[in-house]
Parts: sequence; C-alpha cells; structure tokens
Amino acid sequence: MKRPLLWGFVTLCLGIVAVYYRFPVWALLVFVALLIGMPFFLREIKITQTVFVLGLFGLGAFLGYGVFPDTDVLENLYQKDVSLIGVVTDYPIRTENRLTINLTAKELVATTDENNRHEGATGIRATIYYPADEDTTAEQEVSKNDEKQQLDLAPGDVLLLQGQLSQPAGKRNPGGFDYQLYLKSLSIDGLLTIEPENIERIGQETTLYYQILGIKRALENQSDASFSADVSDLLKGVVFGEKNINEDLAKRFQDAGVTHVLSVSGLHVGYVFLVLSFLLMAIKINKRYWILFLAPALLFYVAITGFAAPVIRASIMLLCLTWGQGLHRERDTLNQLCLAGLVILGIWPAQLFQAGFQLSMAAVLGIILFYGPLLYAYEKRRNKKRVHHKSQPGPMVQGLVLTFCATVGTLPILLYHFNSFTLMSFFSNLLVVPLIGVFLLAGIGFLGIVSIVPFLSPILSVPVTFLGESIIVVLDGINDLGAAANILGINRGGLSLAETGLFLLLVFLISGYFYLRQPYVRNTVMSLALVLLLVMLATPLFPRDLVVTVLDVGQGDCILIETPGGLNYLVDGGGYLFERSNRVSDQVLYPALHSKNIRELDAIFLTHNHVDHSQGVEELIFDGYPVKNLFMSVQTNNEKLLNQQLVPVSLLKKGSVIEGSDGVTITVYNPDGRIIAKEDEQQNNASLVMTISYRNINLLLCGDIEAEVEKQLAAEMQALSAARDFQIIKIPHHGSKTSSTQEFIQAIDPETAVISVGANNSFNHPSDEVMDRLDEEAITALRTDQMGAVEIISNGEYIDIKNYVN
Repeated sequence: MKRPLLWGFVTLCLGIVAVYYRFPVWALLVFVALLIGMPFFLREIKITQTVFVLGLFGLGAFLGYGVFPDTDVLENLYQKDVSLIGVVTDYPIRTENRLTINLTAKELVATTDENNRHEGATGIRATIYYPADEDTTAEQEVSKNDEKQQLDLAPGDVLLLQGQLSQPAGKRNPGGFDYQLYLKSLSIDGLLTIEPENIERIGQETTLYYQILGIKRALENQSDASFSADVSDLLKGVVFGEKNINEDLAKRFQDAGVTHVLSVSGLHVGYVFLVLSFLLMAIKINKRYWILFLAPALLFYVAITGFAAPVIRASIMLLCLTWGQGLHRERDTLNQLCLAGLVILGIWPAQLFQAGFQLSMAAVLGIILFYGPLLYAYEKRRNKKRVHHKSQPGPMVQGLVLTFCATVGTLPILLYHFNSFTLMSFFSNLLVVPLIGVFLLAGIGFLGIVSIVPFLSPILSVPVTFLGESIIVVLDGINDLGAAANILGINRGGLSLAETGLFLLLVFLISGYFYLRQPYVRNTVMSLALVLLLVMLATPLFPRDLVVTVLDVGQGDCILIETPGGLNYLVDGGGYLFERSNRVSDQVLYPALHSKNIRELDAIFLTHNHVDHSQGVEELIFDGYPVKNLFMSVQTNNEKLLNQQLVPVSLLKKGSVIEGSDGVTITVYNPDGRIIAKEDEQQNNASLVMTISYRNINLLLCGDIEAEVEKQLAAEMQALSAARDFQIIKIPHHGSKTSSTQEFIQAIDPETAVISVGANNSFNHPSDEVMDRLDEEAITALRTDQMGAVEIISNGEYIDIKNYVN
C-alpha cells in the first residue's frame, strides 16, 4: 500500500463522518470486513498496513463520539439559570452592545437544584448585553463605564458567573450557517447569557499559552496606536488572523475573492518561513539543524494565531520538508498534507466539517495534483519548436497556474459553504497576494522593532501605512471593476455529483493525466465525460415534487414554493420588528435561494404590509434580484412597492387564481372588495389567504388574519374542506390568541399545522390557548422556533415533512 498516511487520513475522516451522520451498524461492519479482507485479495497490501488503517478508522469513530455523543452532556441544564466557575481562554470581544467571553467551565450547577450539575471541563461562550449607547442616560453611562473597567478580562482569569444556559443553534435554513457545529470545532458546547452584575473575578491561572496571548494583545494595541482603523485592522487580520475587524473592510476582501488573506493560512506561514530561512542561511546554520530553530518559532506563531487549522497544517508540512531536506530524504508532499490532517483532526475532530479546514486542505491538494503537470504542459507547448534557449515560466505564469490550481481544489467547497464565487479572484490574487506578503513582513518587522524601541514608531509606521492604504486602494479598484463586470460573479448551490465529476475530469484532462494517444484511454475518458454530461442535462427533466419550505426568519413569515414544473414562488420575505445591522435577505433569503440554485423568482406574494412580512420582499426587489411578478393584496398600503418600476405589480383579491402548467394552483380567498389601502392596524385582516393545491394535496396559507376574518371564512372553508382535504395549514398571525379560533380550525380540519414564530419573542407567540386547541384537535404542530425551517415535500399523493434543526 503506497502512502499509508493517505489511506489512514481517509479512514479517520470516514470514522468521524460515520458517527456524525449516525451510519447504521451493518454498514460499518461491511466496511470493516472489506478492510480486513483486502490483504487476502491484494498482495501489495500488508496486514500491518490494514491494522494501521483499521486503527485510524476506530480512532475516528472514537473521536467522533467524543464530540458528537448520543446525548448532550448539558441537556439537563439548557434553558435553566446556572452558576459556573470557569477560566477565560481568550481576550473578550466587544461588539456594539455586547461582550463575548470564551471560557472553559470547571463545573456547572443549576441554581434551583444543586443536584443538577455537570462536572468536568466544558467549553462555554458567555455573552453580556449592555443597553444601546443612544438609549443610555448619563447615570447609566457612568455605570456602564464602571462595568467595562471591571470586565477588563484577560486569558487565565478565573470567573464566577451566573446566567441562563442555552444550546447553540444549528443549521436552521437551507444554505444557512451551522453555528452549533462551528462552536463544536472551537470546543464550545453551550451559550451563557449573563447580566454585568453576575460576573466576578475570583482568581488567576498562568500558563505559557496565556502569556503568548498577552504578547499578542500588546502587539495589537501597538498597531491600534500607530495606524488608522482600517490599516490596523488589516495588519491584525494579516498577521494574527484577528476576526474582530471592521465589517466593511472584510466585505471588500470578500467581494474581491481574496478574503483568505485575512485568515492566517499557509500563505502567511510561507512568508514567515521564508524570512526565518533567510536568517538561518545568513548566520550559516547547517540545514540539518534548522528544525531546532524553526519548530519553536513556528509553534509560537501557531499559538499567537489561536491554533488556526490552516496554520497548523502549513507548519507541519514545512517542518516535514525541513526535516527531510536536513536528512537528505525524498519529500512526499501528499503524505505531509495527510500527516497534518491527522494531527488536526486528532485534536479537533469537528474541524472536518469546517470550511477553513476543508479549504486549506483542498487548496494544497489542488496545487499538489495540478501545479507541476500544468507547468510542464505549458513549458512543453511553449518550447515545442525550440531546440536551444528554452524558456521557463515567469512569475506571472507561475502565479496564474498556482491560483488556478488552488481554485480548482477549493471551488466545490466554496460553492457548498458560501454559494458564491467570483472569477475576479484570479486577477485580484495576482495583485493583492504579493502586496499582502510585503505588508505582512513589513508589519511583523514593525511590531518586532517598535516593541523593543517604541520611539521609532512614528518613523517606521509611514511605509507600513503606505503599503496598507495601497492594498485598500487596489482592492477598491478591483471591486469597482468587478461591479462593472458583474457577470463574473457566480451565485449557486453546491455542485452535484455529476457536475463535480465532470469538473474534475476536465481538470485532470487539461493537466495531462490521461495519455490520449492510446485509443482505450481516449475512448474511456470521452465516454465518461459524455455520461456525466448526459446525467447533468437529464436530471432537470426527471419528475420533481412540490416543495414548500417555511423558512425560519424569526418573528415573521417567509415561504418558498418550488413547483414540479420548475416554477419558484416566494410568499412574504420576513423582516425584523426591531432595527438590526444585518438584513433578513442576507441572513436567510439569499442563502436559501442560492443553495437551491434558484436564479429567479416567477412571483412574489406579499400577504400584507407589515415589516415582518415585507422587509425581505423589498430588499430582494430593490437589490435587483430577478422577479417576474409581484402579487399583493388589493388592500395593501405599501406605496414603496406599488410605485416601483422594477417588477410588474398585480393586486389580488378573493377569487384570483394563479394556475401553473404543472398542475400547481394558487387560489385566493381573502380579502374581498375593491382596491383600497387599509391602515397599518388593519393590515392583518387585509392579508392574502391562499391555498396551494397539487393533485390531492392542499395547503392553506393564512397570512396574519384574525378572528374576524376567520369567522367570515369558516363556512366556506368547511365546504371546501369537504370537497378536498386540507392536509396542512400555516397558522395565522404566528399563533396569536386573536387568531386560530376553534371554529376556524375545525372547519379546515388539517393534519399538520406549521407556526412561523421567533424564539423567546416578546409577544408570547404562539399562545397557550392556540397550542391547547391544536392538541385537542389532534393536529401536529411544527414550530420554526423549535425546528428551524420546515420543508414539506409532496408528489401530489403523499407528503414528507422534514425540519432543518434535526
């Protein structure tokens, strides 16, 4: 077996994946049996190698169970007030009106039941909320300043805390971010919400790592004192991988496709390694002993960047390279990559599911597989007719090939996690990455010198400032160019298996992996490519189901409808009742649409004009997202949407019917009457009430109607229900006690009720009366605050319902 580390890494990953997805026992036994039988069928595989691989598979399963156990160790403490003693593991982060503290809890105890406790090290993220600055009185401001001073915490501080413990939210929507899984990769299991007065420093622990973090904080403070906010944030991001930087600056890098330079990765470690190598050569240290100097230096850099997975990966690979050169051993980069992966997953198994780890490994794998062959193919073609003075690829060509190889490796992962990719990244990487390298080295030099000789700061900061501002100017220019050529941006969900296979086949073909002069090879490659292409083209032609997804937009409504014929409708767009810095379209709608590869909406239905329904609709339309039709109630008062010229507007009332060619019909039952703009307080009862019908399946969407309209509709709905069964209802007005009357619910007689509602909302939705009523009628209630998005899938005869939290 060649490269046992490669097979070991693959089986370790399989062990973790098998536990995370809870593979059935029989599948695991079959896999183990296949591994055990391999030495008896393949002579080149030794029994010791099989034992090694099996051991790593078992280790992966063991590590997986440690991180993803069957039962949560904190389950009995969630949603309870707890007291805990914990050690701060990093400097707290202050953003707007909150302070976030990561700590390792030694013990957690429920304040109302001392027997309900958890002992042992547990990662906790604690958050302290302060009043918004504009709402504070002078007395509150003094108090808040005292609290900030009191909470000047540092790593190693031992704290006594009291607050409410909660479970981190998982993936709640299609294309959404799995916050729980992200925290698992940081070894954090629970969230604690506390008041400023319920935190007390009771001690201090000192370790070498905490002292290194103290050095990092001192250097960051020096950066803040020496540069403008943007240049300082850029320096902290590039040198330390600091995440708490200006959002606008981070957005500029993301738009240009070079956000990776703000997350310390192999690129940054490579520059640091280069400088250290020059220093060792300058003082004439024998290469055999380089590792004695490089290992502690790189370990220090790994620690100061917070043990980021890409930094660990790059450091291990560079140390393996150095050790091999010192011993005059042949290097195997793929084995080095797998060794780095084994070390990282052996310590943090949940990193396997994180974009940072996957992108770091995939980028290097792409370079390993394709960089050499592509450069060779380029040289061969360029020098085809040259006998003497053969040319070598220049830095520009090498940079382009390197960027292409890294992009090939990361593209499927970028689309899967972020649903976007910009072709401008080829251009921006060529310009920005070299500048970032110079800026990184200049910044490290500046911080190193100024920490020893502080009075040189005003002089030495000038060239660093110039470099930082130049990078930002170049970045803005690239983004302006990208905005002018917006066709270079790709927004879509992850690649299908057929698309991924065809993509990789083409890359391997371009790289010269296939000897096409042999008919057998040529025919095989062409046949495989043709099969994959046919699968891609034929997949959309297969019969599809009706999919109705009630998205989790908090205290609001948003329903995405995908019909069997490929039509896409959106009913409401959600919205926030209280002003927030982020938009509901960016948080929920765009990720959901891109993840499902929906490039345009055939229609948007706005049931009524309240912000928790209309905000997302307005954002989509005024962003210029492709929408063919906008349907609103004849009683809407949304002048902003009525007067816009971007999307054709039609007003619906009782009796309006939208019928698709695929058999999906939308029928409107409310409101009735002429066109008249109702006031805001009357908008609930002006809501569109619609049925979605497909063959024998019927869903009723009720907007925010209240008892008055329900009474008017009850008799009609009862007659309609007798003619065609209503399987599902979207409960009116988020389960308010002013809606969902017993008469109305009995008239419809659904099997399932979906309630779109925000967790811990101030309206106490859904009301206990409504929940009791549904229970009395034996109606299954599905709540988005508990289950995340609820997805209803039907072929017109049967219904399958799933939710995103589980």
